[in-house]
Amino acid sequence: MEQIGKQVRLPFRRAFQIALSGIRIRFGRSLVTVSGVVLGIAFLMSNLTGQLIKQSIAQESEQRNTVNLMLSLVKSEIGDVSGRHIAVSTFGNLSTVEQLLLSQLKATADVREGDGAVLRIVLGNQINCPASLTTLTAGMSQSVVLDSLADRVYAGTVAPTVRRELFFGKESDEQIAKQTRQARADKFRNWWIVTISLLVTVFGVANALLMSVTERFREIGTMKCLGALSSFIRTLFLIESSLIGLAGSILGAILGAILPLVAYGFVYRFGLVFGTLPYGGLLGYAAMAVVVGTLLAVMAAIYPARFAARMVPASALRSTV
Repeated sequence: MEQIGKQVRLPFRRAFQIALSGIRIRFGRSLVTVSGVVLGIAFLMSNLTGQLIKQSIAQESEQRNTVNLMLSLVKSEIGDVSGRHIAVSTFGNLSTVEQLLLSQLKATADVREGDGAVLRIVLGNQINCPASLTTLTAGMSQSVVLDSLADRVYAGTVAPTVRRELFFGKESDEQIAKQTRQARADKFRNWWIVTISLLVTVFGVANALLMSVTERFREIGTMKCLGALSSFIRTLFLIESSLIGLAGSILGAILGAILPLVAYGFVYRFGLVFGTLPYGGLLGYAAMAVVVGTLLAVMAAIYPARFAARMVPASALRSTV
């Protein structure tokens, strides 16, 4: 009885070359499949980018409104700040809002230490202040202090002539609850949109690869008759889907990032959009979209690859498709 020889396993490099050649030969269908991935990932990326832009613009707008409110309180105390002598004390780290306020004051008012100040502004996040209000207001023409921190504790006793006011108070519980409910609703809506876009991508890739298997019945049968193993056939389709997924995901991530930037740029001004956008977060979303798109394309190819690998060579060669 003749012994069956050992089956030859082709290297991964050869499988990659054959898959790449198959993409070039069926370039038109590959473009259709890639376009499905591009649209799905572009939709995902545009949604994520839009959220990022809206959050950054909302944060910037909130900061500017807070700074304007603080400036209006300063003006209500001393009138026009242009050229007025204002003293500023900082205890601890300054928030972004405090830094913006300080920069705007320095641009118009005479911000410095020394006698004759008409107002003292206290900034920073340090709760326990080592100085007393009496010491801080010594030498001022008006003993008025504007404080950015409501629960700051000063050393020593307060002279009856010293008046301390706050820049702004805390949000009410009702406002916080309303913001929390709105954030939850937005999060649910965004994740639902993302899920739909990813499902569209998966089904689009799976359908395109199933059509590719149908068109390649004879090719698969010929390869099996020449000794190709089922694992090799599966590898071909998985490599092809990963290449298509990677190319489509990169293009989709780029397209999905550019479109919202341009759209929001016309609405909110390009300087504001590009000036407030956290580019680290944008690159992180883009990398995530590329990884997710590639993995989904590979997952979508699992069933078509298994279907192709299980084909009987004789039946495949008899196919008239």
